[in-house]
Amino acid sequence: MNLNKLFTLQDKLDDHIKKEKGLEGQDLLDKKILALQVELGELANEWRGFKFWKVNPRPRTEDWIECSVCNGTGDLNYERVQEEAEGSGGHEYIDCEECDSSGTSHMINPLLEEYVDGLHFILSIGLDLKIDHTEIFVGQDFTVDRNITKTFTKLMCMPERFENAIGDDDYGFYIDWYEELLVCFIGLGEMLGFTWEEVEQAYMDKNTINYERQANNY
Repeated sequence: MNLNKLFTLQDKLDDHIKKEKGLEGQDLLDKKILALQVELGELANEWRGFKFWKVNPRPRTEDWIECSVCNGTGDLNYERVQEEAEGSGGHEYIDCEECDSSGTSHMINPLLEEYVDGLHFILSIGLDLKIDHTEIFVGQDFTVDRNITKTFTKLMCMPERFENAIGDDDYGFYIDWYEELLVCFIGLGEMLGFTWEEVEQAYMDKNTINYERQANNY
């Protein structure tokens, strides 16, 4: 588990976003904490295990992404369908080579993607708190009885504990709180079935996308 690598990547991304959005010098910690809570909710929604009212609440781990070249139609000439249907001629279907006319480009794991989104904000919060991540012992278990539902609830409540302590300027509290947050989140990922190699690769993939989004005025 190479946390140093991820903290370094996150630090560079945070600096890039601040420069792009003109946020240098601003305290963004409260917004990042709220963003983390939102991401935890989105992650739980993809997990679905709490949805007792559903017949089969399985995690959403597969989703096909539409091909952007043919707009998910498999037809490069899709924009002329209506025009040609209103005319006298037939529609000329042109195979999309990008997706082999399937209309889809690739498969993603929505559950893993939401998990990695949460990890981005947890790393960013640690950077804002100036946490020395080398002091964090990841071999601990801060999950609740190895129960996913209870662990989600714990993670969602942790920001309130932090908010109540803001202003104390107690690094000892910050490092203890943050260690519990990060290690508990890592434990949640394990319970969701992710290996650290999968998480690290998904993080780097999303990191690349985040730079692309900034370049496109996201």
